[in-house]
Amino acid sequence: MALLGALAQAADRTVEGIVYYKGGEPAKEAAVQLEDRVTMQVVSRITDNDGHFRFIGLNPDRDYEVRAMKKNYRSASHSVSRFSSRAVENVELYLKPEARGN
Repeated sequence: MALLGALAQAADRTVEGIVYYKGGEPAKEAAVQLEDRVTMQVVSRITDNDGHFRFIGLNPDRDYEVRAMKKNYRSASHSVSRFSSRAVENVELYLKPEARGN
């Protein structure tokens, strides 16, 4: 039984990375959202002082969208495909000022 658990855990996926401002400065305390494209469930993390974030234990058979935001800044979404063979997906997200409506 322990072997089955270890094998299942080894098959898990991790999505990690860094959030930057447009100029390359790490964005500390930015909110990073990971959305499961099947269930539409969203999980959030807050970046550390160096802009790092990590989501562990993800299902490798699912597609995910990752995006970041902080105050009036937002990143583009980054797709993580179930077809990727990487156990650890590294993502860099860049925050840009949000467009303001009239």
